Amino acid sequence: MQHKKWFRIFIYIMLIAMIGSTLLFALEPLLYNQ
Repeated sequence: MQHKKWFRIFIYIMLIAMIGSTLLFALEPLLYNQ
């Protein structure tokens, strides 16, 4: 059970990192255009 818990945490971190990098990629031009 302990292993599955860490696996879920790892997946959540990967999802957050993917969404964060996508947001950065989308917002970067807006920040530079100001």
